[in-house]
Amino acid sequence: MRREMERIHQKNVWMLKLLLFFYIVGFTVNLIVRGSLPDITLPIGLVLLSVLALFVYLRRWPQFTMLLTISFLFLFFYLLISVDPNLIRYIFLSIAPLICLFYLDLRAVLLSGCLYLLLSSYFFYKFENQIFQELSPSHLTYIIVLGIFILVFSVICTKETRRLWYRAENSEDQLRTILEDVSVGIWTYDLNMMQFEVSEGFEKITGYNVKTFRKDPEQFRAIIHPDDQHLFVSGQKELMILHTDMVKEYRIICSNGEIKWVQNRGRAQFNHLNNLTRLEGVLIDITERKQMEESIQFLAYHDELTGLPNRTLLNIRFKEYSKRGHFPLAVLFIDLDNFKDVNDTYGHIVGDLLLKDIADRMLELVREQDTVCRLGGDEFVVLLTEMDESRVVRVADRIRASLTEGFVYNGFSLTAGASIGICVSLQGNSTLEEMIQQADGAMYDAKKNNDYEHKAYGNIAYSKN
Repeated sequence: MRREMERIHQKNVWMLKLLLFFYIVGFTVNLIVRGSLPDITLPIGLVLLSVLALFVYLRRWPQFTMLLTISFLFLFFYLLISVDPNLIRYIFLSIAPLICLFYLDLRAVLLSGCLYLLLSSYFFYKFENQIFQELSPSHLTYIIVLGIFILVFSVICTKETRRLWYRAENSEDQLRTILEDVSVGIWTYDLNMMQFEVSEGFEKITGYNVKTFRKDPEQFRAIIHPDDQHLFVSGQKELMILHTDMVKEYRIICSNGEIKWVQNRGRAQFNHLNNLTRLEGVLIDITERKQMEESIQFLAYHDELTGLPNRTLLNIRFKEYSKRGHFPLAVLFIDLDNFKDVNDTYGHIVGDLLLKDIADRMLELVREQDTVCRLGGDEFVVLLTEMDESRVVRVADRIRASLTEGFVYNGFSLTAGASIGICVSLQGNSTLEEMIQQADGAMYDAKKNNDYEHKAYGNIAYSKN
């Protein structure tokens, strides 16, 4: 309803401008043709226009102003013809209902049609000798038929146009709703007018008012993440220089400081002379997609529970270190001694918490370039680079000692002893699988050599190739 009222108001504004134009033209023609000041109708027309201008300015009753505008229009024609009845002025009366079609409103059309029929009948009987000297009274039928034809035509034209209009408007609303639901903003940049227009979706995505972008097109570039500015420049080059479609994904900084991922898709538009006239496209919020991709990427190379690298990532890093010659390489195979007892006694939830804490402790005991990997269950592998044998043993001893310090959950103290097997490759003569197997074998030797008293603390066995 509010949108309809705003639309009627805008049409009232344009109708006022149109009537003012006709008034000025009429005043000028009257002055040129007669060479004298205008008759009484033109000053009255000025008064009517002033009253209409006041109502339009108030903006409070757009529907009433519309009907008042039509009434004043026919009142002006009534005065115009009454003062100087002639056929030319009467012919202009028939244009009035067509002018009222501008509103595309049935109320306006019906009012103008009825007023036309009434004035036509009145002028025929009142000024028959002055206006219709060569017409007989029977010709009134033709005048009435003409009025009815204009009225019917106006009604049909209005109804059909409004039907198509509403259909297009509903389609636009549906499209706008869909775009807003999926966080999509539409943008256009008119190169002739140097005007940047954006849809309401921009505000939902960026948090900035759409007027900000319309007033200053550079504001959009300003919110792009500094590390992604080159992508924006590259996209502009594709559109304006290479004249190709553009698809770029980059980060933006929203009004609340939040960083989002967006996809900007653009296309260049040309006129019949093949000159670039407009750029247009859509801005799509793809933050969820990016987060999902990152999550999938992370899970492809990391353990879901502890967040540690999995065997795939461990193998990739081993190959990188071997290729770069980061020798010696050492593999620590770690097996928790009493983890099954923890699961059986306290449940898998406590067991999972214990694994997470163990992972955190091991990460604190190695360097940034080293890799702590969870193979699965209660088995871990640590890959150490550029570390001699004595230092490798010290790292293993620190890990074992750390795991015997105990963990506390809901008042219960748990101890996770570990047996560790070590395999060191001095020159990279072994594959990762071979080193893991040898470290695994050394770990089992450590378990077998433990007596009952030391079982909770584990032992360390060493293998070198």
